[in-house]
Amino acid sequence: MTKTLRFPIVAILLLTFASGSAYAERGFVPSTMSPHIDVAQMGMGGLTTTIATNAHTIFYNPGMLKKQKFALELANIQLGFDSDISDMVTFISDHSEDFSTFDSLSLEDQQSFIEDSQEFDNKWMGLNVGPFIGLSFKHFGIAAYGNVNGGFKLDQGVVLPAIGVRGYADVVFGVGYGQGFNIAGQEWDLGMTVRYLQRRAVEPKRVSASDAGAIEDLGQVLVDELEDPKTGLGIDLGGAKTIELGEPGSGREIDLGIAVQDLYGTYDGNWIKPNLKVGVMYHVPFAGGALLKRWDFGIEKIDLLNRDGVAFFQGVNMGTEMNLLAGLLKLRAGFHQGYPTYGLGVRLLLIKIDVAMFTRELGVAPGQVQDDLLMAQVSIGF
Repeated sequence: MTKTLRFPIVAILLLTFASGSAYAERGFVPSTMSPHIDVAQMGMGGLTTTIATNAHTIFYNPGMLKKQKFALELANIQLGFDSDISDMVTFISDHSEDFSTFDSLSLEDQQSFIEDSQEFDNKWMGLNVGPFIGLSFKHFGIAAYGNVNGGFKLDQGVVLPAIGVRGYADVVFGVGYGQGFNIAGQEWDLGMTVRYLQRRAVEPKRVSASDAGAIEDLGQVLVDELEDPKTGLGIDLGGAKTIELGEPGSGREIDLGIAVQDLYGTYDGNWIKPNLKVGVMYHVPFAGGALLKRWDFGIEKIDLLNRDGVAFFQGVNMGTEMNLLAGLLKLRAGFHQGYPTYGLGVRLLLIKIDVAMFTRELGVAPGQVQDDLLMAQVSIGF
């Protein structure tokens, strides 16, 4: 393996172990949310506000804990990566000599290098690893997870090409409780979650081509740039209500969910703006047999206060899930930030396997910076 081919692989591993990459081109936005991206939910458009079928409920909407089904996830490991990261690794491998000797190349060879690298210039790519463990049942949930991401990009530069690295790694612990209440004659389910976060980060850094070729030097750079741990605290409130659409007992109903994440949130001593989101989920009334156990359609709007400063439709998610063959197979599809999503879930006894393909928008408006991802998740539990 060439030295330059080893660079992106080792860089990712080093960052995965010690830091992680930011998702958005908008920069590192401190938040005690640091959500664990459940692959099953991303397959159906990223819906979270009205979900009460897995142990992530306490982080999505604690108001749904009153409806929570028993869920024990003893080992939930997910892996995600940008769809074109392999092309970038191949490019770097094929141009290993060009990186280390760029300044001595002929003008013609330099121009050829610039043209070949144009599609990768200034585009962050990387891997995501997200371990999760949690226990949830009616009224109560407790869970912990990590968000560890490693990323890099190619920077053509003004004089010499270089590699950019950046990242953060979070460890999050949360506990939540939900209960039913009568408010003005209406039954509502309300809940609260308390979260604690610890983060270590490496701010975006440009590494010269010569340093990029030296693995031991790059590792030392990452160690030197790694920040001391910072902490955050978040308190979420959530509410949920089931609304009958027909006669009582007709089976035609929707779930309404409202959540305020970071109602009180601090990170490194700074206040975090709340994330207000609402959603509805419709349950197809004729489902319930062995062939079609459940069929749901949902839509939600997150970040109603626009704390991230993005276009309105970037906070709109919608999707559907068909629960087939007595729960052995789940087909999912939807739209996340205006881009289509696809998902598949298989359950074999205590093992659940989920995959999802989706696109997220890294700019501040649809169509600016598309990031295509493929994620897989293996869970052991009930």
